[in-house]
Amino acid sequence: MTVLKNKTLVVWSVLFLTLFAYLLFADEKLKPTTAEWMLVFQQNLESEDNASLRLLSLGNVDAIFTNALNENYRKKLDAFEFNGLLGDEKPMKYPNVLQFEAFIESPLFCDFNNRDCLARVKREADYIKIVVKEFQPELVDFMSLNEVSSFKSLNPFVAELNLSDFLFLFKLKGTEIFFDIEEGRIEKAQQDLMSLILLNRQFFSSSDNLLTKISFSLNTQNIYQPLLLRLKAKEAFPQEVYDSALRPLSMQEVSANNIQIFSFAKNARLIKAGLAAREKNSSGSLLSRLWQRVVYKQNMTLNDMFDEYQALLLPDYVNKPSLLAFSQNIDEQIREKSDEQQKQPFVYHLKNLNNFVGASLKDVIMPRQINLYHSIAKLDTRLQLLRLVLNGNANELVESMQLDSFSNYYTGERPFIVDGSICSKINDENICVVF
Repeated sequence: MTVLKNKTLVVWSVLFLTLFAYLLFADEKLKPTTAEWMLVFQQNLESEDNASLRLLSLGNVDAIFTNALNENYRKKLDAFEFNGLLGDEKPMKYPNVLQFEAFIESPLFCDFNNRDCLARVKREADYIKIVVKEFQPELVDFMSLNEVSSFKSLNPFVAELNLSDFLFLFKLKGTEIFFDIEEGRIEKAQQDLMSLILLNRQFFSSSDNLLTKISFSLNTQNIYQPLLLRLKAKEAFPQEVYDSALRPLSMQEVSANNIQIFSFAKNARLIKAGLAAREKNSSGSLLSRLWQRVVYKQNMTLNDMFDEYQALLLPDYVNKPSLLAFSQNIDEQIREKSDEQQKQPFVYHLKNLNNFVGASLKDVIMPRQINLYHSIAKLDTRLQLLRLVLNGNANELVESMQLDSFSNYYTGERPFIVDGSICSKINDENICVVF
């Protein structure tokens, strides 16, 4: 009997050790969707009409220069083999206009919604006009992007968006439109402003880059709203001029799913680079290689990060009335995960015992998930209020506010008036437009 018990104990011990070894050393299979998302940067671009490629050659009308720049990008892209380690060569920046650096931080190119901005622009008009004229080739090329067919981002390891330059282009064109309004070129100002908004909307709705998604919200508050109200004050603003540019956001535009997939693909590449760096810096001994297998599981890390990104995706069943609740749920999930890591680090590390280096690397590479839906709801609300204000005079506006059709898309509440402004409330924050 004792011998039988000992054999049983040995069998269970072997099974337990086998299972334990498997959990420590074995990696899991890469989920099909995870693998699919990682192929984002291997997809071909529509090279003829890609906005990002055009931005690289901004202001250079010389076909030889433009072709050479695009060819340089393609050579860098073809030579870019991601075997884990990132190359030392810095990515190309777009827009590719070095002279912007002298003016990006200039107080003369301020946000129009700031109290003293427009007065300052008027005082320094002569100098600012010289700058605007100097950058006319860039502005012409920039506005021609309305004609392109693709706003897909470039491989960020080869070429990446420079947000300050990108936002400066909108501010530069907005400044030119402001002078047109002040000097009575109303029809030109209307057309240019609508084209500028539509261009920004193209980037917002069609690009898979986070920065272009953010830019429309920033520019609507800082540039478009002040200019639209200034045009209204000229009493020369027919409704059909702005209806297409200020139309409500579609759910396709609201969705940030492509942004999350693009971000995942970039971070997945960085995780693979982290593994390659660890392997390169290890001693190469058998013990070292075994230890790497214990503490780092590449597929497990990528699948774990995929699950976190997937939680941010906008499902088909979410509509505008339910978007804020969905957004709040995302915030709660992010907060719970953060609390677990900070307040219960032992539990968090225990859950990742067989991949604690991979989990730590993932958290470093993706330190904070970004929930865009609150800001998108604010943007859509501002567009709604702008249409209301631009549609008629104060009396008509007060009457319109009583109609259910003008209730806020996200809260169902009617707008209200505060100190000469019409407002809607989004999560205890007032979004207002002066009327």
